[in-house]
Amino acid sequence: MKFDLDILVPVFREEGNISKTLEEISKVLKINYRILIIYDYDEDPTLEVITKNFKNDRIICLKNKYKGFNGAVKTGFENIQSQGILLYPADDHENFDLISKMFDKHNEGYDIVCASRFIEGGSYEGAPLIKRLIVKFVSFTLSNFTTLQTKDATNGFRLFSKSIIEKFPIESKKGFTFSIELLAKAHRHNYKITELPEKWPVRKSGISKFNYYTIPFYFKWYLYILISNLKK
Repeated sequence: MKFDLDILVPVFREEGNISKTLEEISKVLKINYRILIIYDYDEDPTLEVITKNFKNDRIICLKNKYKGFNGAVKTGFENIQSQGILLYPADDHENFDLISKMFDKHNEGYDIVCASRFIEGGSYEGAPLIKRLIVKFVSFTLSNFTTLQTKDATNGFRLFSKSIIEKFPIESKKGFTFSIELLAKAHRHNYKITELPEKWPVRKSGISKFNYYTIPFYFKWYLYILISNLKK
């Protein structure tokens, strides 16, 4: 069967979030989609919730071939079948309507559609102060001193075209760094990028996948964008 959109949802102890996420996605999406649930270990209680409550051929559970969130994304990318690939956070219960809007932008010819917390209609409240300051600094400098077509360079909530995934294998090995990496490479090679406002969800259940030790790994791609812009 041909699918219009593959939605990748990495999970780690998301048993308190996954039911609402899957239910709401099924309500709002009118296209032919698949959801790839990528998990780290067989005893993750998230899988039990899915098995008991969702008898749906659209939902496929894949075990992470590698390690951590970055590895889960790579595992998902290796199993895509659609021309559009969306990364959706398992704990995001605020932005279901954004999926269709991002898909529409993809159909208009954009190679990356970014969810953005820093444009009109978006918000970024409730995150830890240090994280918030770093993210805002990176976003401010890149949006004001380069031609990058998004004001939210570090956000992991993105839709990528299959051509981006196939052309740029992920080099990053930590956290959400893959997202700014693919953005940086696409920007350098003049792919079409756009953004839509996102209201950042405050996690109410489960374990955050962000770790402060991954911050230095973003710096390489931050410099990559700055240097690429100078060359342009």
